[in-house]
Amino acid sequence: MKSKTFLQSIFLVVFCFTTPLFSQQVYVDFRQSVGYVGVPIPLTVIFENVDQFEEPMLPSIDGFSSYRRDGQQNSSQTTIRNGKVTSTSTTRVTFVLTPLREGILTIPALVFNANGKAFSSSPRTLEVVQPPTGGALKAEVTGTEGDIYLGKPIELTLRIYIEQFSDKTFQVQLDASDMFGRIRNDSEFGIFSEAVKARNVSAQKVEGLNVAGEPTIFFVYDVTATAWPETTGELQLPDISILADYPISISKQQRGGFFGGTQLVINQSQLVSARATIPTIEVLTPPIKDRPDWFSGAVGNFDFRVIAEPKRVKVGEPITLTMRVTDLTSGKVTLDYLAAPLLDRVPALTDNFKVPDKPLGGIVKDRTKTFTQTIRPRNDSPMEIPPLPFASFNPTTGKYVTTWSKPIQIHVDPVKTVSTNDLIGSNQSVTMPTRPIEVEGGILANYTGESLLLTDTISLTPKLIAAIAFPPVACAAILLFFAFRKHATLPTSIRKSATKHATRTLKNATSIAHDQQAIHISKALRTLQTDRVFDEQLSEQMDALLQRCDASQFGCFSDTELAKDAASLVEQIQ
Repeated sequence: MKSKTFLQSIFLVVFCFTTPLFSQQVYVDFRQSVGYVGVPIPLTVIFENVDQFEEPMLPSIDGFSSYRRDGQQNSSQTTIRNGKVTSTSTTRVTFVLTPLREGILTIPALVFNANGKAFSSSPRTLEVVQPPTGGALKAEVTGTEGDIYLGKPIELTLRIYIEQFSDKTFQVQLDASDMFGRIRNDSEFGIFSEAVKARNVSAQKVEGLNVAGEPTIFFVYDVTATAWPETTGELQLPDISILADYPISISKQQRGGFFGGTQLVINQSQLVSARATIPTIEVLTPPIKDRPDWFSGAVGNFDFRVIAEPKRVKVGEPITLTMRVTDLTSGKVTLDYLAAPLLDRVPALTDNFKVPDKPLGGIVKDRTKTFTQTIRPRNDSPMEIPPLPFASFNPTTGKYVTTWSKPIQIHVDPVKTVSTNDLIGSNQSVTMPTRPIEVEGGILANYTGESLLLTDTISLTPKLIAAIAFPPVACAAILLFFAFRKHATLPTSIRKSATKHATRTLKNATSIAHDQQAIHISKALRTLQTDRVFDEQLSEQMDALLQRCDASQFGCFSDTELAKDAASLVEQIQ
């Protein structure tokens, strides 16, 4: 009896302090009374304190198209008020209804099953009208026309048209900044992303026609960007996809705070989108016909100047040439891919000077790139450094132009030769070495005693030698095996092996098949750049050679000197 009374007391305490989870509800959250043709409206089915329910489905509703959003929202809440604990669990499933026509449309009663019971919603009516504005959104990309050559920029402009929103009830029109702010962050702007993020956008207002053919006002936004082709061939840029939440209706809401007042708030918006396709751009290689031997890939109009120091040297001593190439083309330029003049292909220079055939790196400042090259006179005959050429292709005329530097006067002194007599001297006497005297009887001639009758020799047989030598040799071999095996797995050993393989590849580049040279050379260069740190000049030379590999591999550019230059580069690295 006491036990029964105790259980009843526990039940009464729990009942007093806890609200039972028996208040199960299933209802529909649909608050719209006015809708717009083509503008989606959410309809949410809410399950409260339901453990199990059948997946909700919507029947075909006349005048609407519908779909269910992926996933569902689950939440729970526990509150304590006046000592009473209340727990609620909620699951929300959302459908999207889109009105297809004007008029009074009816959403019938909807039935949903949960915990073995059927729950029914009440019918809803919706007045559907045409949107106050068409919400037109359009985008297009314009840019550089004509032939594009490697090293020249491509100027592109993204133009976005957005119809201005106006509300006749409140006599309100959104300005250019407000309308641009309706563009969503998940839009894809491609090459224009940085400019849009920095708000480098110009806007203007123009008159036009909306989708219904009615006069309206548009805001036109222009965003510019520059693309720099890195290789020849097709330059494909990602298309532009713009999403915007276009306003449909606004209302006045009371402001909080001391000053109060009202503010306009966007009640409803529709998702509009626009795409702009960037056409494929063909990046061309200058023609082979009439191409000078010393042409290094420059496109445009350039000034070329050369300085030589020192101007007085001996045969074989270095003369440093400082070559400055200035781009005279109007507009934006980049000299990162501009290669140095190929002086080793100028006969007037190579006849009297030793000229390296290795690629050069340069230093860029504003519109000028500076290269340095060392040459050495072969003999004392040259009195000047001949005019040096810099060739470029002019895309306007379609012809090659060679700019020549001025000759530089120098003085080369002969090198004095020294004979053997000058080094040794002609009056020096030569002392002949004396011959050692042999003692009769040999090393034992002065030794006497009975011990001479005894023998101290031990007979060494092959088996004895093998037995003595085998244990230490075997132990040493085992230790060496494990030492080499452990050493080979070390990261430093792996990197060292990769570096040796890359160096060997560059040395033997000329023996690689021509169509595979660019692949193997670029792979070897990247391995060396990863494993070692080089000085600035070597790094720039390696980068220039990598660019030529890319041009040969991806730009269909035939580079007959690629393997030879790679082999020359590895000599500098070593």
